[in-house]
Amino acid sequence: MDFRNLCLSIALCVPFASFAAELDGVELEDRVVVDGQALQLNGIGLRTRYFFKVYVAGLYLQNKAASAQAAIDGGGAKRIVLVMRRDATAEQFCDSIDAGLRANNSEPQLAEVKAQTEALYGMIRARAQAHEGMKIVLDYAPSANATTLSADGRPLGPAMAGEPFFRALLRIWLGERPVQSDLKELLLGERQTAAN
Repeated sequence: MDFRNLCLSIALCVPFASFAAELDGVELEDRVVVDGQALQLNGIGLRTRYFFKVYVAGLYLQNKAASAQAAIDGGGAKRIVLVMRRDATAEQFCDSIDAGLRANNSEPQLAEVKAQTEALYGMIRARAQAHEGMKIVLDYAPSANATTLSADGRPLGPAMAGEPFFRALLRIWLGERPVQSDLKELLLGERQTAAN
């Protein structure tokens, strides 16, 4: 075996390194697969409220997006990850989502996704509480044209139909009145976190 083939054989035996982004003790993978599509971490940031840490958020897209419009309107699979940094009741979580939806979506947009929104709230309320360290994942799968919700790797209910619903959710963080302006910048990669 010549030197080139020996190096190739060794390289194939060594697993590829799994690089991750870390923030506030939370690690998120740089790459994930959703609906058979490879996605990359577009940005990571910390949501705070009244000086309390709420969650670390990560946005995954097929192609890097520096603008909210590109992230929201771009095609393909997408993922939002929220890793809780404190406990929250189901009602607190629903209230937060509801406020973000109403601040960043028009009445017609909200009406279009009312059934999906109520289904999402139902899944959250059935869970009762989001505990510190819980990993909440919202995936949009183009093949099913639907959004799924999972917590700590377990689906919390049936898929919620339609891309408009996932776009409405994305506007919570990326809309004109985002839940936190510096978090929007971080998810869009406009600036780096202090931890990176």
